[in-house]
Order: sequence, then C-alpha cells, then structure tokens
Amino acid sequence: MKKVIKRVALILTFVMIFCVSYSTLSVSSEEDFKDMGTKTISDVNKIWTVKFSTSVDVNSLNNSISIQDLTDKSTVNVSVSAGDDDDSVKVNPPSGGYKLSHNYKLTIGKNAKSKKGASLPKSAVLKFGLDSKDNNRYTASANVVVSPVLPIFKQITVSTNAPSASKYKIEGNDKLFDIGSTNVSVASQNIVKISLYDNKGNLLGTSILDVSSTKNNISMNITLAD
Repeated sequence: MKKVIKRVALILTFVMIFCVSYSTLSVSSEEDFKDMGTKTISDVNKIWTVKFSTSVDVNSLNNSISIQDLTDKSTVNVSVSAGDDDDSVKVNPPSGGYKLSHNYKLTIGKNAKSKKGASLPKSAVLKFGLDSKDNNRYTASANVVVSPVLPIFKQITVSTNAPSASKYKIEGNDKLFDIGSTNVSVASQNIVKISLYDNKGNLLGTSILDVSSTKNNISMNITLAD
C-alpha cells in the first residue's frame, strides 16, 4: 500500500498561494477531500496556476477542475489550458471576470491524472473571494446634464469598470438602466445614490453622485455590497 500511495502522490501548488504534498495525507472514508482554506484575491481576472510534481494530463484536468459560485449557487464556466511547463495547468477566469462580493469554491477532482496515469488520492478544495468592500479598486463615472428650464430633471449616464455590473438604479427611480445608457430622472436633491446590479438583479455596490450642475466624467468610488 505504501508503494501505491507513493506512486500516485502529487504536489499541488497554486502559484503564490500555497503548496501541499499529498504524500503526507492519509485517505479516510470520513473526509473525501483536502480543505485548502480560504483566500482573498484582488484580480477579478485571476488566472490560477496549478502545479504538479510530475507531467500532467491536461485533458483529464478539463473534466476534473470546476468552480462554483457559492453566493448564487451557480457553476462558473472556466477553461483549463496548458501551463508554462508539463507539470502545470492554468485555470482561466470566466468571461467578464469573477463577480464583486461573491465567494467561490475551486475543486480539483481526484480523477486528475498525470501522463503516466497516476491520480490524486483525494480531491482538493480552495475557497476564495474578492477584496473586501473596504479595499476594492473599482470606480464609476457619470455625465450629468441639468435641465435649464426645470432643474429637477437630470439627464444621467453611468459607466463603471466593475466587472459583472450591467445595470444601475438612481435613487428616487425604481427603474433599472443599462450601464452606459443615458436616461432622464427627477432629482430635487443635489446628491443621489447610484446602485449597481448584475444581470440577475443582485446588488453589487453603491456610489454617491453630485447632480447639482451639468458635468462630465464625474468620478465616484464604489462601496461594495455586503
């Protein structure tokens, strides 16, 4: 048995994250996966590099690596490609990047194989999420045109670099507008709250917009939703 375990033992390295040797693990029926903990990332287009101790069968990884969105319970469509050497593969991000304020689970199934047919004795699981709401790099911008006849009418256009943000709502108006689109709203106050949503209607974050006068490229910080 010791010889079998030694033959199939693999080392997984998520680059700059962690390293674990499966040769040190004992496989028990009570725990069928290795918990690799929880990590925080700042790059929504993060490419995970998984490195093994021997040449890996990339085709086996296509069916062995999966990512689940723990926030909305959906499966994330990611692709696996060859790494920089025969011992590694890359897990590419989904189209549009990972979502703000969402948490994920990356699973490497034990059916991942080396080119010689060796496999992992158990699956490995890594949980990760984006930066906290107090440490995000995303901003929004807006153009505002105030009606010279009736100043309570404001023409507003909102854009953002936040990934997965596809809709926005202006305080006092219940309608959702497409990011980048222009609309006219009634705003008697000089400051309004802008709320950003994904295409499923999930709140991603909020910003404060000054609509007191006509201005272009108004920069706004985003406070991520809890």
